[in-house]
Amino acid sequence: MALVAFALVLVAPLPRADAQRISDSERPLITDVRFAGNPVFPREQLELYVRTSTNRRILNIPGATWWRWIYQFGAETLNGGAAGRVFMATGEPPAFLDSTTVAADVEQLRLLYLREGFRDASVTFEVTPPSDLNRVQVTFRIDAGQPTYFRTVAYVGLDSLTTTEREELLEASLFDARPGPSSVAELRLEPDGQRYSEPLLLEEGRRLLGFLRNRGFAEATREGIHAVVYPIRPDSFDVTFAIDLGERFLFGDVFMTVEGPDPTAPPRSDSTFLASTTPDTEGGMLRATFSAEPRLNFGLLERTLQFRPGDVFDQSRLIATKRRLDATGVFSFTDLLESEPDSSVTTGMPRRVHFYTLRPRIRHQIRFETFMLQRSGALADSDNELGAGLGVTYSNLNLFGGGEAFRVRATGSIAADLAGLGGFTSAQWEINTSLSWPYLTFPMGRFDRLSSLYDARSQFSVTFLAARRDALRLILRGRGGASYRFELRHTETLTSFVDLLDITLSNPDTLNGFNDIFLTDILNAVDDQVQRAQIIEDYTRPQFNNALRYTIRSMTTDPFRRTPGHSREASFEVGGNMGYLLDRFVFTPSEVEGSLPGLGLFGGGSEARLIYRQYIRTSTDIRSYRPVGRRSILALRANVGAAHPVGRANVIPFDRRFYAGGASSVRAWRLRELGPGAATFETEGDSLSTEGTNILGGEIKLEGSAELRLTALQSFMEARWIVALFADAGNVWTGPRNPGSSAGQFRLRTFPGELGVGAGFGLRLAWEFLIVRLDTAYKVHDPRRQGEFLPDNFNEPVLQFGIGHTF
Repeated sequence: MALVAFALVLVAPLPRADAQRISDSERPLITDVRFAGNPVFPREQLELYVRTSTNRRILNIPGATWWRWIYQFGAETLNGGAAGRVFMATGEPPAFLDSTTVAADVEQLRLLYLREGFRDASVTFEVTPPSDLNRVQVTFRIDAGQPTYFRTVAYVGLDSLTTTEREELLEASLFDARPGPSSVAELRLEPDGQRYSEPLLLEEGRRLLGFLRNRGFAEATREGIHAVVYPIRPDSFDVTFAIDLGERFLFGDVFMTVEGPDPTAPPRSDSTFLASTTPDTEGGMLRATFSAEPRLNFGLLERTLQFRPGDVFDQSRLIATKRRLDATGVFSFTDLLESEPDSSVTTGMPRRVHFYTLRPRIRHQIRFETFMLQRSGALADSDNELGAGLGVTYSNLNLFGGGEAFRVRATGSIAADLAGLGGFTSAQWEINTSLSWPYLTFPMGRFDRLSSLYDARSQFSVTFLAARRDALRLILRGRGGASYRFELRHTETLTSFVDLLDITLSNPDTLNGFNDIFLTDILNAVDDQVQRAQIIEDYTRPQFNNALRYTIRSMTTDPFRRTPGHSREASFEVGGNMGYLLDRFVFTPSEVEGSLPGLGLFGGGSEARLIYRQYIRTSTDIRSYRPVGRRSILALRANVGAAHPVGRANVIPFDRRFYAGGASSVRAWRLRELGPGAATFETEGDSLSTEGTNILGGEIKLEGSAELRLTALQSFMEARWIVALFADAGNVWTGPRNPGSSAGQFRLRTFPGELGVGAGFGLRLAWEFLIVRLDTAYKVHDPRRQGEFLPDNFNEPVLQFGIGHTF
């Protein structure tokens, strides 16, 4: 939206900037830039208006201007040759004093204070040479003076607005004033001690323009909104917004032109009459012409239309229609042309006709890809298992003509334990088939029609996976899954996910050496026979699970870069009920056996029964990314989860439990090495330095992290080099129905002392398409070692590799 025009009346001139000049015969180096006096605004804001600056420092240590040294090494030591230019491009030129730049900065600061209501502000600068005359300090001395304030704000030219619209306009005003009955009638506000600000007037003008165009006034423009400022007293202004409304319009007929990529397709057209949602108002026509496009269904265009002819003109609905068209994935280009009055309408409110131009993508696409991965979760082999893979994807972007996107993706990957240097530890291949719709399908379709969603999508997918896990001596003959998901995007940052169907069916098997590697070594760490049986069941028995899940997510940060903002997610699911219903009412109506007959799928026989477990599960993940200076981000994370078995189950399914430890968790412990609680998994005779893996997981999880990310090199080897300092704390615990050791159960009285705490430092290399991280973490508090003698190697560093930011 363009800026709103303003007429500013009777503004007193400010004092000129300090006229002193700095001789350019010698160019001293700037070592510090300060803002002194009474600046009012924070340093971070003032720095945005000045170009005078020092060279960057490592961790803000005075004199540690690494990038200037690199530049001077290339320019002076290497004489600026080919090699020298490489160093110069990586480094930063010396921040020499430039009197012209300083004088321009003074003027920019003066204008800033003028715009922000400080009419008598004065800005000067001083150059203070330290003992070394070749290095100077620049001080901008600011005397802001007394501010001016808004006394009254009035809106004129809005006689066509209804009382309700007047109330809405004043309620959404950017001025700090609560409208009363008289202010609504007069469209007048009296801000309470709010300082005058020209940027605020500009923002209010943009708000007014959007408000009016969303309520029928299609001819309202930026040129028709003026803010006139009256200096009534030395310390206050009256502001009047003079607005030229024009007429109020209705939506008229809609014309869509589709220009496809298939020149052999004959031209065609279609149209339909659409009734208005406004009572007692005649609707209008939706007309579409198709050229070089044989497949696209006219119904998709009607479905994505977010308004109806005869409705009151609303610019946000026009934009929502374009957004829905873009979100279908069918079109490579969509354009909303300028609307024009409908001259054929001679009675009632005037209407505006609207035109869309659409260009569909090529339907059939094949894409080959390579990728890197970090495998984690219940079936990962090691704490630092990184791998690579190949994949191919076939896409049909308009399968049935209604915007359906059909995709088949096949991938194969191998992974290795980089920490253990033990060679390749796993391999897997996967095929995924999905069909998605750019709208909500049954049974959520009515919700899409009755609400004003920002965007919506439905997807049905089927997945098959086969994997080999050498470290665990396990092979998955197959894991199949089917899901039916609805994505409801309420706003640009708020999204809900409804997993109406989420079914998984897996059949694990064992490789040669399973008894020696898994049973003998791992199970010897578990004394309880019930737990030993539970572990064997988890890793070797075919399993069936289903879940009904709701997730809500608010995200204002870039999910890849983790820019300033936040990410908040909460979910609740109920699982295992389909297995119970099949068991109770289909296979054995007379009794509940807790398992289903084997289906002979994925290489399993019908004699191998499928176990299922009923449960409920909830989790919350909150992340915040706050700027700390110009090159630093403070990242904070809190993760809370709880699950509870229901029915006859005493544990939840293997892949729905919580785990702690690893490159994306509490980094001072290796993958799944922490918890549950203070319980240990160590074979008899092991030293205290030997840690066991939490192969049982937990039903309760508490975890938190803080990480300071400082960009040390902005561009070296085409990547940003980010130094990180972090601290993690967390653990998992078993629930009250879990038959495991009491040392792993959650208790309010003891859980604070059972939190594992770690801290360390790391490095991230951030390219445009990839972020690689390396962390070194140390244990600060180990819940397994409370009150015990710590061995010499207790606090050996733990190295963690990862792809992407930790959180």
